[in-house]
Amino acid sequence: MSPSLRLIHRYLSLTFAALWLMQALTGAILVFHWELDDWSVRGPAGPLDVAAFSRALQAYPAAYPGHVVSAVYASGGESGRFDVMLDRSDGHQDVLRVDGRGEVLRERPSDYDWPDIGPYQIATYLHQTLFAGDRGQWFLGVSGVLLLSNLHLGLTLAWPRAGQWTRALRPSPGRTPAMGLFAWHRALGLWLGVLGVTAVALGICMAFEDPLGDLIADPRPSPSLAVAGSIPERATPVTPAEALRAGMGLYPGSPLASLVLPAPDWPWYRVRVVQPGEWRRVQGLTTIYVSSRDGRILANDDALRAPLANRAYDSLYALHTGEAGGLATRWLAVIIGVWLAAMVGLGVGLWFVRRSARGRASAARGGRPPS
Repeated sequence: MSPSLRLIHRYLSLTFAALWLMQALTGAILVFHWELDDWSVRGPAGPLDVAAFSRALQAYPAAYPGHVVSAVYASGGESGRFDVMLDRSDGHQDVLRVDGRGEVLRERPSDYDWPDIGPYQIATYLHQTLFAGDRGQWFLGVSGVLLLSNLHLGLTLAWPRAGQWTRALRPSPGRTPAMGLFAWHRALGLWLGVLGVTAVALGICMAFEDPLGDLIADPRPSPSLAVAGSIPERATPVTPAEALRAGMGLYPGSPLASLVLPAPDWPWYRVRVVQPGEWRRVQGLTTIYVSSRDGRILANDDALRAPLANRAYDSLYALHTGEAGGLATRWLAVIIGVWLAAMVGLGVGLWFVRRSARGRASAARGGRPPS
């Protein structure tokens, strides 16, 4: 290999190593980012008061001129806190953290003024899109494929023969730094390699979730724009409170996951709740569409009754983050993230130690050190 190609290979390898290290660490943080973010916000948390919350949603445009309330999402931390999305006239969004009555606890930009969006939102953008939107998401998917191939190759090479498992899983100090690092790198890879490969594969699927979704026939109930738009409007507008009561009333005891408000080309409220039995802890997928013209139910999509292919597709996030198995598997997801960061760090350290050793050996022979 020519010196220029070796240099390119070195920098590409270190760049991808840094990217995978960032992905591993941000992934570990994001498992509990909802709770961590909510704990940093002072103020009350209580049950959702539908009437008071609805009045607050209707009052925000007057309190924040030039803003339009577009959606509400459960904060994911303490019960009874929500993020209200305010669309600005310049195309950006602000986000309000509010309590169950709609009292504002915090105000932040959502997709601009990056230093002010908060550390956990920064970690989210880094982990999911690199602040580059769909292109960043696709790039991370491709880098994930490369990481997956490296993990698979490493596991294949490290897999012990019969009778050698105990020695491989219990590394001992080597005669040289390189041998010690190699022993630990191999042992760590064998300890959690299969789970790590699974987590990375799920992350790749999420990076390419749009094309994956296009491959699945989606027979789930959804509203018809033609039908919804032809419904005569009643004298008084349908309020968010009416939409919430209509949607949540179909699934008593299921907490609110999100509410998307009507728009000119979207003549309905979209209410999402988290049913008992759904794997997603915060952003449930049971969806009810309520007409913004007269308050009738336009469609009811019960996530627990969706076709198998759709339920498998919907489970990617919960499996990737460990939400599917509760608190224990969420902590396991954190451990896998730390494990992957350690594997990357050990791999880079081993590369530098071996390169340094080759340089010293070459210098001792009077040759040139490796580039």
